[in-house]
Amino acid sequence: MHVEVMPELPADMRDEAWDFYSNCFNDLRILAVNRHLMYRHEFDEMMSDKRIAKHVALDDDGIAGMGTITNDLESVPLISADYFQYHWPELYEQRRLFYCIFAGSALGQRGRGVFVALQRQMYAPIEEVDGKVFFDICSWNEERNQLPRMISLVLSRAASCGRAQPTRLDAQSFWLFEFPKDDMPFRREERRGVPSRLDGQPERRAARI
Repeated sequence: MHVEVMPELPADMRDEAWDFYSNCFNDLRILAVNRHLMYRHEFDEMMSDKRIAKHVALDDDGIAGMGTITNDLESVPLISADYFQYHWPELYEQRRLFYCIFAGSALGQRGRGVFVALQRQMYAPIEEVDGKVFFDICSWNEERNQLPRMISLVLSRAASCGRAQPTRLDAQSFWLFEFPKDDMPFRREERRGVPSRLDGQPERRAARI
């Protein structure tokens, strides 16, 4: 397995990359309120955007892992570049703020070690400029998979200083307002478990951002 860094994903890899991306993050369609998965046309546009680096882990069977990252925050329309320009004006101007849009590895044995290799490769340009990196992690991945802690451990091993300190920047919450009748309970329990059709799947290491 080796990781290649590409400014633009070749056209003959797009279908395989889309299948990998969809399979890796499909469960977030029903586990997160906010839409985390790109539509195909959005995915293709990102794969063509040279402002966003594509880190692709390849083995004998094809794509075993993939991640995208950018220090051009205006290239990602779903985040507010103004927020980062306001809070870190010098880092923003110097392009030392990086956004990891997504990173994931194949399921099962084939993906062993791939997520760590991806994160280390993606961290290299950040360390070169003494930069910072941020992720968008839904509450499911934070609570169930402890992604902030896991990513912190991986980046701590990759960083020359031996430490990666995570800080929560923001949080989005969705509120449901109901109108119960007199004979109905005031509060209904939320379904937070993994749906049965997703139970039993091999563990995946993925962060959709």
